Amino acid sequence: MTTQPSAIGILDFLRDSWFLIAFIAGCVYWVARQDSSVAELERVDARITSLENRTTVLETGIGQIQIKIDDIKEDLNLIKGAVIK
Repeated sequence: MTTQPSAIGILDFLRDSWFLIAFIAGCVYWVARQDSSVAELERVDARITSLENRTTVLETGIGQIQIKIDDIKEDLNLIKGAVIK
């Protein structure tokens, strides 16, 4: 018979402190959501870094093409000047 009063006491405690239990559950849920947000931020950061690296490669390639185009323009101007003379 000693187990009944303690079980009833625990049930009374839970019933009387439901708001505390709900608050703690809410905190646990919030922390879990923040943890998943951190993982998502890390994933997005990795994608941004990858895109930045690709952009740098493309800019370098475009710069090299621009230099080649400028060289071709200079050559055409020289040819044009020689033909006109």
